[in-house]
Amino acid sequence: MKRLGWFGARFDGIAVRIAAISIAGLLLAQLAAVGIALLLRPHELQVFQARWLVETSVELARETFAVAPERRAAALRQRAETAHLALAWQPDFETDGDRRRPRGPGGRLQRAIAERLPPGYRVEVDFSFAPGRAWNAPDRFIRRVPADDPSWNDGPGGVVPGTFAIAVRGPDGSWLVVRPRSAQIGWGWIVFAAWLGATAAVGAFAAWWAARRLARPLEALAGEAARAGAGLDPQLSAAAHAPLEVRTIGAALARMRGQLVRHVEDRTRLLAAISHDLRTPLTRLRLRSEGIGEAGERAKALGDIAEMERMIAETLDFARADALEAAPERFDLAGLAQTLVDERADMDKTVDYEGPASLVVEGRPGALKRALANLIDNALAYAGAARVRLVAHADAIAIHIEDEGPGIPADRLDDVFRPFVRLEASRSRETGGAGLGLAVARDVARAHGGDVELQNRVPKGLAAILTLPRIA
Repeated sequence: MKRLGWFGARFDGIAVRIAAISIAGLLLAQLAAVGIALLLRPHELQVFQARWLVETSVELARETFAVAPERRAAALRQRAETAHLALAWQPDFETDGDRRRPRGPGGRLQRAIAERLPPGYRVEVDFSFAPGRAWNAPDRFIRRVPADDPSWNDGPGGVVPGTFAIAVRGPDGSWLVVRPRSAQIGWGWIVFAAWLGATAAVGAFAAWWAARRLARPLEALAGEAARAGAGLDPQLSAAAHAPLEVRTIGAALARMRGQLVRHVEDRTRLLAAISHDLRTPLTRLRLRSEGIGEAGERAKALGDIAEMERMIAETLDFARADALEAAPERFDLAGLAQTLVDERADMDKTVDYEGPASLVVEGRPGALKRALANLIDNALAYAGAARVRLVAHADAIAIHIEDEGPGIPADRLDDVFRPFVRLEASRSRETGGAGLGLAVARDVARAHGGDVELQNRVPKGLAAILTLPRIA
């Protein structure tokens, strides 16, 4: 029975999983935001008792200007009773108010302070906004300064909102500026800032974890597909906890690979049977040719029969290049290349090897040996000498078979990989076989996930490069 989710999607599919993770994250973030909002309170409004503010300002002015100028800043810092006020001693003070006709709460506050100071002092009061706006806040959000004064029953007429700046100029022309101290950040805002950081961190971690969990089955399947492309045995079935789409892809790849393997096996068995059936009449022809009286004609007939047998063998090798061996194994590729070079050196062929002494890889050594042998023998047939270079890169292995022969026209470099195609039209036994060597080599390389390409060298010669991937 199908388990259908939103809009017909399966509950175990990628789309539903991503949607579920996203919705869960949003819900948790919203719940956290509501909780933080309930914990936080609006900004408190400070209101100062006018009488206390006047007396404190007068006292601060008298004490400040009674101290030597070089000690005034330090003296202001020591005033512990001014915990609700910020004090500064500065050479000048600018106000936006009307100094000529002070009126309202600012004018009353200015006059009250000036009346209590001796001659030679000047007072300026500045409000950053209309004091009446201070009373729009609910009473529970108003913080009164000083809070321990029992005479707070004076009403609004006896208080000053905490939006003022009181400046007193002393006899020497410098200014003492008194302002409300900036409100300290409450613990609620600290929690809010911490919540923002934690939400970002948790969201990033959750997104990374979810993405990795969803991508891991795909990565594993891609790795197994790469192994299959390299001719190794893959495990294409996805894990049971993988999303439906990944399991479906894995099952489809496994079925496709099984069909390809069966097709190659059937073709190989067919060609093997054909080659076997052809060998029987060829054997009879060989026996009958022995009865030919004339030596020259007998030699020609035997030569034709040998050529046919070689073509059949090369055709069977070409068919087997796809099937390869039953299973891959770990072997020394460098040792295999050196063995091929040594075997031809023992036959008085000029072949050199350059590369590491050992390089262990995973693959099918028999098939790769046929491919390398075809490339080396092709170079020897057309150039008389060859050099084999093995180069190991971080993600690939390259085997260069180089010669100094005539090379191949640039427009024919791909044609020679087609079966039974030869540039030398005579098809003489001295210069090559049926035209299957390069095709076999490329099929073997591609069955291992690599390739074979030809490049003309400068000033002359040809390089056949067989590349293989390095599969972990």
